[in-house]
Amino acid sequence: NNAAADQVQTITIEDNTPPTFTAPADITIYRDADCNYDAGIAFTGDVTNEADNCSVGQATFADDVDDTDPCAVVITRTWSLVDDCGNQAADQVQTITVEDNTVPTFTAPVDITIYRDADCNYDAGIAFTGDVTNEADNCSVGQATFADVVNDTDPCAVVITRTWSLVDDCGNHAADQVQTI
Repeated sequence: NNAAADQVQTITIEDNTPPTFTAPADITIYRDADCNYDAGIAFTGDVTNEADNCSVGQATFADDVDDTDPCAVVITRTWSLVDDCGNQAADQVQTITVEDNTVPTFTAPVDITIYRDADCNYDAGIAFTGDVTNEADNCSVGQATFADVVNDTDPCAVVITRTWSLVDDCGNHAADQVQTI
């Protein structure tokens, strides 16, 4: 009996199926009272629906931060997922926008009475009537401005209604305040 020599066949079984996942939705988050923000996944979301035929792995992300406009920082978060066999899912992008929505605060000067000079003129400039105080904002306070409405129908008692406004550098408007002169 002549037997043939045994032959060995090697069969390699590999996993070539990439995992799947769902990146969190795009989101807008806001700066806090100190103008800071937290873009951690507790605030911006984590991936869901991680699945794989064998071993799912752990999703990771890398951020590209565009902070050229401090009023609207844009974080492009690229999520990646590789299973334990090295198969990579298609990257998914989440856009995180960071905005300042905190309105500034200020105190308008108190109502005041001023008097005409020897030539019957008056100066209602802020050096004589007062300027705002306590201007504050979490990021950028801006500059207070005013607009006057002058009622001079009675030349002996002119009434100036001065409406003070304050807008921070991100466009958030404080409530207007009125000073009567």
